[in-house]
Amino acid sequence: MRKNLPLVVITLLALATLCIAQTGATSKSKSKKAGSSIDQIIIGKSKETWEAYKSRNIAAMKALTAEDYASNSLTGASNLQQDIATIDKLTIENYTLDDAKVSMVTKDVVILRYRCDLKGSYDGKPFKPVYATEVWVNRGGKWQIVSYSETPVS
Repeated sequence: MRKNLPLVVITLLALATLCIAQTGATSKSKSKKAGSSIDQIIIGKSKETWEAYKSRNIAAMKALTAEDYASNSLTGASNLQQDIATIDKLTIENYTLDDAKVSMVTKDVVILRYRCDLKGSYDGKPFKPVYATEVWVNRGGKWQIVSYSETPVS
């Protein structure tokens, strides 16, 4: 029996490694599926926010936007109160969220990045395509946008 001990140990180690590899693969596929789900949720929330601004739906804007929201866009810095106060200057005809990428920072913080081709104007000045970054937080089970920033597409 002692002669076979190294062979038994090697076999057990090989089996343990195989089991661990299988568990790791299963965990990775589950987390990928969960990531896909959160991707859809956050991209959907972003579109809801764009629709709220497009339709000038202040109740929806407030529901989707955190009180500590801050924005740095090509039209300047603002917060939710300023956005609501100047909503009559905003005209959104159409928008696209292209190449959207979602990054989970923590279970309650997500970053969304995309290219936005916005048709419309602010205070009579037409929009230009931008790269947009949004930060979303989950507070009490409710995802809200806390930060939005734009970089012009060159």
